[in-house]
Amino acid sequence: MNLINLTEADLYPTEKFGPSLEGTLLYKVRDQAHFPGAYMTTNERLFMNVDMNGEAYTRVFAYADIVRAFVEDNVLFIEFPEGMGKIAMVDITAGNIEEFAEYVNEKSEK
Repeated sequence: MNLINLTEADLYPTEKFGPSLEGTLLYKVRDQAHFPGAYMTTNERLFMNVDMNGEAYTRVFAYADIVRAFVEDNVLFIEFPEGMGKIAMVDITAGNIEEFAEYVNEKSEK
């Protein structure tokens, strides 16, 4: 399953592509905690695609809903407001982790 699959047709007329990452998302759902996933950014939104056992799941976040992104020991963390907490991405196979975190932080601070 191609998880970095955002196309021009998915964007608002005012949106432009930003950096993307692909790796393994750590998020507990029932008895599973590791899911292949991707983050794709635009200048207006953050898209999260997850392969949940062969089923595609997409969630879209406004930057205003992101507290911060940070890298610790080569793991990306995206922190959301209380209630959702943090989502970690490990084993990154595509994209630049530092560039991605910097881009998300620039957008979420506006």
